[in-house]
Amino acid sequence: MRQRSTPIGWPRRDPRHYRFAVPNAVWEYKLKPVEFVIFSYLCYHRPSGTFTPEVIATDVHMTTSTVKKYLEALVDRGLVTAERSLALDVQCITSEKFFTLPNEVFLLWLPPSAFMVYAYLLLIEDRRTHACHPSYNTIAAATGVSKNTVMKSIGTLLDMDLITVEPSSYFDKRGMKWKGNNLYTIQPVRPAVDAFHQRQLRQLELDVERRRVIRRQQEYDRRHPRAALCTPAVAEAALDPAQSQEALCAR
Repeated sequence: MRQRSTPIGWPRRDPRHYRFAVPNAVWEYKLKPVEFVIFSYLCYHRPSGTFTPEVIATDVHMTTSTVKKYLEALVDRGLVTAERSLALDVQCITSEKFFTLPNEVFLLWLPPSAFMVYAYLLLIEDRRTHACHPSYNTIAAATGVSKNTVMKSIGTLLDMDLITVEPSSYFDKRGMKWKGNNLYTIQPVRPAVDAFHQRQLRQLELDVERRRVIRRQQEYDRRHPRAALCTPAVAEAALDPAQSQEALCAR
């Protein structure tokens, strides 16, 4: 896995202005990644009231049918009301024990599994160094996804510049060196968002250039029609299979 290192420690602004609270107790419900993303979105908009599935789907980059399906699951678990707002007891929990996610997390189009793994790392990070070192198995047990999915999600977060990963090792009582858990350091989210938007802009420029080349090629083909390279005579071959061997390519 590609590794990056960065100096530990970075300035934080007032969390009330750019982060939102998610109750720690949400991990006890063993939510699926999609459910977790939708629940987090409702926590983000907790003071604002209710939202339609269409609005939620647009903001979390999912289909409306997917949002409706998992909203029903959250209602069944008692985390969300039928009016698509947080249940009262959940709001009470949020005011007591919680961790925070950056508001910009919904701008990054993270896959649900990567979103959930990122949230777990933020839950257990050291608030001073912004680092943690859980094993793949620990993350998998907490998030409910497979170990392979955890590893893939860590790679996604690394590519998005949301975390850095450093290997670690330790010595046992007999002096033998063993490979330890990775050390994950949470990075400031704003540069990651800026880099993501730059990648989107570059991709948009490539798409525009590709369409321009296709239009030029089509215009050239229209002005310089080329003779067909081969006449398959499919209809005749279907009537008389013997004639299929007599079809020749015209050059």
